[in-house]
Amino acid sequence: MSRKKRNNRTLTFTILANDANKVVTRLHIPRIGIYGITVFSIIPIILLFYFINENIEQQQEKNRLTADLNIQTNKVDSLQAKVDNMEQDNAEVHNKLEELNELESQLKESLSELPDSLGPIGGLDINASADKMEQSNLINQYKETIAQMEQTNKELKHIPTIWPAASYSISSNFGIRSDPFNNSSSFHAGIDIKGNTGTPVYSSADGTIILAEDYGGYGNTIKIRHSNMYVTLYAHLSEIKVKQGDSVKKGENIGSIGSTGRSTGPHLHYEIIKNGEPIDPHPFMNIYKDINP
Repeated sequence: MSRKKRNNRTLTFTILANDANKVVTRLHIPRIGIYGITVFSIIPIILLFYFINENIEQQQEKNRLTADLNIQTNKVDSLQAKVDNMEQDNAEVHNKLEELNELESQLKESLSELPDSLGPIGGLDINASADKMEQSNLINQYKETIAQMEQTNKELKHIPTIWPAASYSISSNFGIRSDPFNNSSSFHAGIDIKGNTGTPVYSSADGTIILAEDYGGYGNTIKIRHSNMYVTLYAHLSEIKVKQGDSVKKGENIGSIGSTGRSTGPHLHYEIIKNGEPIDPHPFMNIYKDINP
């Protein structure tokens, strides 16, 4: 009985020899040992599958969160663009309203000067229709003024009237000056605006990019044609954000201040070219300095 129980607890493996004279070898291995080996062999496999599955779920969750983040980022960018457009539209409407208010004030002042009574004055009759005609003429003049104002605003978009950089420090004016490299007298065809490298540079009017590349002594340079009359030039840039053929709006960021080309330090060399000849940009730049970006 004891032997049977022992046999049930062990597994016997018999190793047969090729030579009949050799001793037959028997191995007695406890069953619990076999079970233990089996269990310990299965556990790593189970853990491996668990960690693989867990990693897949984490990666899927990460991908989902990344996708959600991209969606939210796109929404934020879209909202910011709408806000920027609304702010720009609001500024334009505000300016037009101010001009309209001024015109209305002038119109009211003119109307207030008309006589209150249409009766006889000094023995002379005043024709009522004449007053009505004068009022009608004032109203027509008012409408024409508004139309002219809108046309002027449209033309102003193509005239370089804003500061071309987020800096107002002029280090060299237009005209005759001492050349900084050889101290000889020379003509400076624009103005130099001092600023840190990377300071934004703006298009001073609506137009089309006709040059955006290295331009000899000017270094990295942008030229914009605004109309048949005006071209502007922006030189010594550290960065060019536009390319030839692009259309740009007044106040649009087109590059950054730098010190490329023939330059003694970071600044923007800015020129206004009218009918092919450089002119002093400073009077133009003071027109809308307060509303520059």
